[in-house]
Amino acid sequence: MRIKYITNVRIPTSRAHGFAIMKMCNEFAKAGVQTELFIPSKGNNENKEDPFDYYKIDRNFKIEKIPSLDLLGSTLKFGRIFYWIDSLSFLLSAKLKINLTAGDILYTRDFITTLFFSKKDFIALELHSVPTSRFLFKLALKKPKIFFVLNDYIKQDLVSMGVNPEKIFISPSGVDVNLNKMAVSQEEFKKSFGLPLDKKIVLYSGQFYSWKGVETLADSAKLVPETCFVFVGGAEPEFSSFVEKYKNVHNIKVLEFQPKEKSLQFMLVSDVLVIPNSGKSRISSHYTSPLKLFEYMTSKKPIVASNLPSIREIVSENDCVFAEPDDPESFAEAIKKVINNPDLTQLISQSAYSKVVQYSWDKRVKNILKNIQSML
Repeated sequence: MRIKYITNVRIPTSRAHGFAIMKMCNEFAKAGVQTELFIPSKGNNENKEDPFDYYKIDRNFKIEKIPSLDLLGSTLKFGRIFYWIDSLSFLLSAKLKINLTAGDILYTRDFITTLFFSKKDFIALELHSVPTSRFLFKLALKKPKIFFVLNDYIKQDLVSMGVNPEKIFISPSGVDVNLNKMAVSQEEFKKSFGLPLDKKIVLYSGQFYSWKGVETLADSAKLVPETCFVFVGGAEPEFSSFVEKYKNVHNIKVLEFQPKEKSLQFMLVSDVLVIPNSGKSRISSHYTSPLKLFEYMTSKKPIVASNLPSIREIVSENDCVFAEPDDPESFAEAIKKVINNPDLTQLISQSAYSKVVQYSWDKRVKNILKNIQSML
């Protein structure tokens, strides 16, 4: 078996999917599978660092860059049009460049990719959501031999569109379960980022998209003025817009995207970790399986999370405190409950950690390979 992983993604990237793709290839290779990652050659990628160095991942697989246009990297003026032109140039080049032979598994997270390869090829499609525009998506569903989805909601959507349920396997996101063993001096770390030493720290780490619910959490900060709310991450244009909107809220501190190691250290020096996903978007309410939630669970710190079906697929009241999505008052009350309840904090933190062990990257990959083998 050989894995040929194809993705139309700029790598490296500050977005979580970049790390997940690299980590999956790394784990495939660790499992003894010859692995190649095919990515577009994006001349306008602002991050020129070597992907293996950037993500601190072993060089146990090959990365091959496929020549492609990068109009979207030059301007956002014609975003949707340029996205499709760039994507088509990458996929046409990939089709010409990549030779699939017996024993090759074409693995991808991009359903459009499947349309450029033959149904005779062994295609494994990993899906993290179901698009609202479904014409091309339904065509793409005819190609894969096997599907890996984040949760049962995505599986049921595929079944309703005619996919054989025996070809669909649920595979939630993965995590390094040893993240909490990272060494960090709380006082020194807080001082280096200008964080208060005498206040509780509530942390959100991730992107600032509307469906992530960051504004709900920021609004809740006004209701817990004695606590410092730290937001780490984001990308433009959402980052600048968020900073501008909340620049006058005294107990909010916003920091730009941090390297993976720093991001994890923020979790270890914080007192409450928050997943404030909105309930207004289906990708948030039903499809997502947040990498950040799994990382939070490894930290042995208490979690406050939106009460959504997608989140409840992973955790229960035993593992976190739920707040109602899009409700700042509910989040403020949940955060206060955690801060004022040390016994509860210890119980839910330990329960979350005990549960997250089953979601390690190596277990995820071993299950995926076992399921692929069963379909060969």
